[in-house]
Parts: sequence; C-alpha cells; structure tokens
Amino acid sequence: MVSLIEIILLSILAICFITQMVFYWAVLIKPYYYMKSIEEGNTRFFSGLPPVSVIIYIKNRFYDLQDFLPALLEQDYPQFEVIIVNDGTTEENKNALKRLQEQYPNLYSTHIPEETRNVSRKKLGITLGIKAAKYDCLLFTEADSHTRSNNWIKLMTRHFEKDKTVVLGMSARESEPGFFPKFMTFDYFYSNLQILSMALLNHPYAGSGRNLICSKKHFNEHKGFIRHLFINDIAAESNTEVELSPESVIMTGLNVYDWEQEKKDKAFTNHFYKARPVALWSLESFSRFFFILSVFACLVWGFLHLQALPYMAGAAMGCYLTRLFSQSFIVNRTASRLELENFYLTIPLFDLMQAMVNIYFFIYRVIHKKENYIFKYEKR
Repeated sequence: MVSLIEIILLSILAICFITQMVFYWAVLIKPYYYMKSIEEGNTRFFSGLPPVSVIIYIKNRFYDLQDFLPALLEQDYPQFEVIIVNDGTTEENKNALKRLQEQYPNLYSTHIPEETRNVSRKKLGITLGIKAAKYDCLLFTEADSHTRSNNWIKLMTRHFEKDKTVVLGMSARESEPGFFPKFMTFDYFYSNLQILSMALLNHPYAGSGRNLICSKKHFNEHKGFIRHLFINDIAAESNTEVELSPESVIMTGLNVYDWEQEKKDKAFTNHFYKARPVALWSLESFSRFFFILSVFACLVWGFLHLQALPYMAGAAMGCYLTRLFSQSFIVNRTASRLELENFYLTIPLFDLMQAMVNIYFFIYRVIHKKENYIFKYEKR
C-alpha cells in the first residue's frame, strides 16, 4: 500500500518533471529549430546593408586593443564606424587607440569626464557613444569580447529594417581548462539560451550587451535608460529579431569577477523586467531545484523502506534520466550548431550547481538590496 508520504513525494516529482519537460521541449528547443529553419531556407532576411555604428564601452583596465579592434575594423561591410567610449582607461589603451585611429579612419573615440557623477557610468558612457553615432543602426559589443568572422556585422544587420529595430545575437564564453571555468561557460551559455528562446517565443525582454542591435531613433524615443533596462522597454514581438549562426556568435573571455558581477546585476534588476519572462524563469529555477530534491528524496525513501524501492526508485530514475536526455540533447545540439563547446558528463553536476547558484544570488539580492545603486536611485 502506498503511504501518504510516498504520494506527496511522487506528486512533487511528477509536477516538477512535467514543468521541466515543458521548459525544455516548448521553450529552450526554440533556438535549435530556428537554426534548422534557416538551414532549410525557410527564413526571410533583409537584403539591404544599412550603415552601422558599433559602440564599445571600456572602463578601468587594460585591453589588448591592438588584438581586439583590427578584427572588428576590418569587417566585410561597406559602411560602418566604431566608437570607443573611454571611462578612465589606462595609458596603454589610450596610446594603442591613437595608433589605431591613425590606421583606421572609421575609428572614433569619446570619453566620460572623470569628475562626472552618475549612478551608472556605463549607461552614461553608452548614452554618450550613441549621441556620437552618425548612423541609426547601433551595434553593441564589449572590450572583453571578439568576433569569430569578418561577416559579423553583415549577419546581424540582415534582420535590421524599418519595422525590425532590435536584433538579439548570441554571446558565448571562451572555453578554458578547469572545473569552475567550464561551469561559468555552461552558465553563461544557458543564460543566453534563455534570453533568445523567449525572443523566439515572441516575448523578448533582454539581450546580451556584447551582441545586439537597436535603432538610435528608438533609443531617443524611449529616452534611453530612463527606466533602467532599455531592451526590456523597447523590445516587442513586432520589432525584434534573433540572429543565430556560428559566425555571428561573439566570444568573451568573461572572468570570475565579471561573471559574479553580472549575476548580481541580474538579481538586482530582475524586478524591472517584464513580469512574464521573470515569472517563467523563476518557475524554471525553483522547479529544477525541487525536481532534483524530490529525486533524491524518493531514492532515500525507497532504500529506507525496501517494499517501496521498486516504484519509488523507478519513478525517480525514470524521470531523472528522461530529463537528463532532454537537457543534453537540447543544450548540446544547440551548442554544436553554433560550433560551441558541448557538455556531456558535466551536465548533471553543472545543473545542480546552477540551481544552487541562482538561489544564492536570489538570497544575496534580498539581503543586500539597500546597498545596491538601483535601490538608491529609486529612493532619490
């Protein structure tokens, strides 16, 4: 006879399992099928080549601009400019920039005055870069990133036209040895996959600042960053497209400090995003955590009560392996189509770690809310 505790454990397992299957096979699978549709020639692209302003914000550290910028400045594109926004950068950066400006006439720079006080110097810097831009099509990336191909601008702009003023691209972390670096690579890829999946479901709410396009006109109409999250405010089903191809992926050398800072920023700004995507991904995160917990609880209960072992352990392992297959298939097939690192043996552990990390940053936000600049901004 099945006990009440067993019914409760199996019910939690079933609910969390079904929830996870919906997320994987109805949401996170979208980028994979989108790329298949492109390969089969079922997607229409804009044939024009609008002039482009590429904007890059650089702050407080040395970047190898001699290595990073030439690949960007030598893109196979008829008309574009690159605008560097300096925010207290090093002398090495300034000297390298001067040498490159002598070589490339389409490279420009501006800077944030050191005495300027602003709750977010990065947003101010990007705003200054946008004001300096000559063209309506604005393409954003960052100094810790690099292109994979000289067709990057061409691939991103093939979606940009009169009615499509926001284009979201994929950003991925460079693979490097070590357990935690590989986890950061997985976590960063999964986060970008979530963003693009929602856009493909016609619910865009965010984008990677390392790879996105928006219209200057749109930026000015919405008064820029006045409501904190620009893409969240302007992106809609009618004006947003997604670019997914191996050559359009922007690679980043995101380090531990920057990864942690991005996780904190996302936790603090979460309530500014559109309600539906936030609710959905919160549900995904918590259902994942309780799914793993319920699998473990069912196994422990089965081994403590041997008469229940066959159906408790069978249900737990059946659900777990089905989800693991779904996760491995969708994550790795999508990564393979983008020619990115695959995750096979590490997925079970990374999956658990990511659930724990997300809960940690949720708790961190609750504890440290009053220390965050957004809270201070709201209270001014």
